[in-house]
Amino acid sequence: MTFEERMTAIRSELVGMMTLYVVPKHLDNDNKVRQEIEGIARMVNNKFPNDTTLDHIRGTMERAAIKLKEAHTSRTWPTGKDIGAAVSKSMTGTRSTMPVNKGPWKPDTLAINAKRIKAGEPVGETYLTGKLAERMVNQGLVTEEEIAPYLVYLDAHKRMKGQDNV
Repeated sequence: MTFEERMTAIRSELVGMMTLYVVPKHLDNDNKVRQEIEGIARMVNNKFPNDTTLDHIRGTMERAAIKLKEAHTSRTWPTGKDIGAAVSKSMTGTRSTMPVNKGPWKPDTLAINAKRIKAGEPVGETYLTGKLAERMVNQGLVTEEEIAPYLVYLDAHKRMKGQDNV
């Protein structure tokens, strides 16, 4: 979206939002009303990333209107500050609210396999014996009691394999 497209969308949303309230007495002519809307629209526009979409603006402004309705106690227009705060609290999917990328995501294999052990699901032998099992127990992800049935199975399986080889 271009700057002017964003501003047009924001102005439109603001006008729709403000129709629910009485125009303050100090905005006694159309020119003052337009200037107030323009000032608030510019402030709100600064809260959106440059690559925002019309849907993002509409959704954010809709959520902001709900937040204003919950918090605003007067029948006259909310202040620019109140609108800005409501918009900021309503932002989703923008860079300002998204977690900072800390590099490529890596799964926590210990946590994943600990969850599988707790659920009685199959896991690799390396998560049942040796250093990985020890780390899971030390980190409190599983208990030795939760690993014990797997070790009984492994011991029986190895004995059975040993008999097959004879």
